[in-house]
Amino acid sequence: MTEAAVEARGLCKDYLPPLTWGAMIRGRFRRTPVRAIEDLDLTIAAGSLVALMGPNGAGKTTLLKLLAGLLLPTAGVLRVLGRDPERSPREVRQQVGYCITEGRSFFLRLSGRENLRFFGTLAGLHGPVRDRRIADLLEELELADVADRQVLSYSDGMRQRLALARSLLHRPRLLLLDEVSRGLDPRLRSRVHRLVREDLARSQRVTVLWASHQVEEVEALSDRVLAMDRGRLVADGTFREVQPVLDSLFREDRPGRDPR
Repeated sequence: MTEAAVEARGLCKDYLPPLTWGAMIRGRFRRTPVRAIEDLDLTIAAGSLVALMGPNGAGKTTLLKLLAGLLLPTAGVLRVLGRDPERSPREVRQQVGYCITEGRSFFLRLSGRENLRFFGTLAGLHGPVRDRRIADLLEELELADVADRQVLSYSDGMRQRLALARSLLHRPRLLLLDEVSRGLDPRLRSRVHRLVREDLARSQRVTVLWASHQVEEVEALSDRVLAMDRGRLVADGTFREVQPVLDSLFREDRPGRDPR
């Protein structure tokens, strides 16, 4: 029987929307929770490469943050690599890599190498072992030539690759990627695809959950596709099986779709 890297049953996540100035001036401080993840059941086998698709606001990033232990569920059962992220947060984070490229997630006035040294130390890597791992990743992701420049000077594509390097520093067993190929030119995108599919998923048996809006890369890379909408899992199968649902979700005239 194949080991499960992710198991979720009845998973829910609620947010409290921020208070507006207008509401506070009128003395209205009560907020109604917004449900970002709704009664989600999911199992992902260890060593698989799974794509996660859906329109903006579908709950993809919230799900990835729950799996990374950055958010706690409101209800339901969640196990990541056999552990409960709420009860064993350190153990889960030591085995999960999460690629996020928000500008605030790096020290912009430090170099790329200095950033990786800092995050490597947080992950428990030290000395020559840490520095060798950093050098290998910088070379693999074609960042060695700019490694000692301030991140402030990096292009979006460089920061994207630096974020991927950071997520791989501690050799995670579960890798969560949120739009990792955004900002990459075709050649670098192909290299990252090869790294994820061939080196990580196939050779090292790393479980990869890949959130993407790029239909072509999802079709080429993933054996399984999950489609989400309004916090629910609405389709699960091969790309061909899920494609009709995706076509419906991304229709321009879809009711409730943000036209911007």
